[in-house]
Amino acid sequence: MKIETTAMERFIEIIAGDETLINPLHNRYQVYRDMVYHRFYETITNIYPILSCRLGEQLPILIREFQSHGATSILMSDMACEFGEFIKQHPIGKTLPYLEDTVWLEWSEMVLLLEKFEENKSVFKWEGRYKLSSSARLRQLSYPIYRGDFESIGEYPLLLFYDFDEEKVYFKEISSLGYDLLIFLENHNIQETLKQISKHYGVNEKNLKEPLEELLNQWCEKKILIKEV
Repeated sequence: MKIETTAMERFIEIIAGDETLINPLHNRYQVYRDMVYHRFYETITNIYPILSCRLGEQLPILIREFQSHGATSILMSDMACEFGEFIKQHPIGKTLPYLEDTVWLEWSEMVLLLEKFEENKSVFKWEGRYKLSSSARLRQLSYPIYRGDFESIGEYPLLLFYDFDEEKVYFKEISSLGYDLLIFLENHNIQETLKQISKHYGVNEKNLKEPLEELLNQWCEKKILIKEV
């Protein structure tokens, strides 16, 4: 048993590592190593198409480095998540100021596509508490990478959500008010949130209520927002 374990550990070490192999064109270890690399390359480019494009010719090198570094997950999709974290800690990460936003956007889209959601649609009323659904993600990006802009630093609130009718993931750039609305809802009921938003933006509650209700109705209709039970 010990011999088998040692042999398996050595096999994994060779496949994951980058040590020079004898006669690589006819070496079965090289075949296995290349199979792992190409499978992982395919996964990474599918999950992170934007990041892969930005990394360009450096991507294969980074994947090889990650193979040597090792992953703790056994699923390829989870390894891709680890790869995103690996890139953040890698020296190249310092040269990509938009990296955090890119990894978040592309990984979130993949998760929303793969997960199964069971939330029921809520009918909006000015009572109780509402929260962001598990089928939606919210983040204030520093770069509008979804526009293909990797240089304009600023504040770009972005809402990702799964569309149950079309079975697709969509992103929508929302206003600062819409972003603050969702943030306030994390800790306040809907009436308290209305007061907080009114005070924050210096707008009369009565003037604010109608446009907010229209927005909140849309979010509930799309299951972006759900009522807490």
